[in-house]
Amino acid sequence: MHRVKESVFYRGVYRGLQKRMRALIVDDEHVFLLLLKGFLEQPELIVDTAETYEEAISMINMKHYDIVISDIRLTGVLGEEGLAILQYVKENIPITKVIIITGYDNAAVMNKARRLGADMYLEKPVSANFLLRAMKNMGLEYSDTK
Repeated sequence: MHRVKESVFYRGVYRGLQKRMRALIVDDEHVFLLLLKGFLEQPELIVDTAETYEEAISMINMKHYDIVISDIRLTGVLGEEGLAILQYVKENIPITKVIIITGYDNAAVMNKARRLGADMYLEKPVSANFLLRAMKNMGLEYSDTK
């Protein structure tokens, strides 16, 4: 029997028979991105980051992500770029899970995010441990022993 060394498959990258998940974190706060990436990244989870709407959409078009975690407000003129990312993902890759994070308590925006298909809506501050549990609750499990 031949062993697969590495191959790309529909839902991610596999090493041998073990799946490697991929996550994209989108936030305009560079330090938050680095901290969250450092905490979440594991041998089984590849974490990419983007700071703008345009960068996020470009990365989504180039790679398959199991989950996208996005802040609502990014640097830009839209004010709700995270919702535009959510809408793009759900229209083009509906299997991808999306968590929306915001620092602003706004019921109207929360309802809009849910209507657009957000799998979860969280208010900052959000701990990395909570995000790990949320991902597992969405069926995105991997070993988080770092």
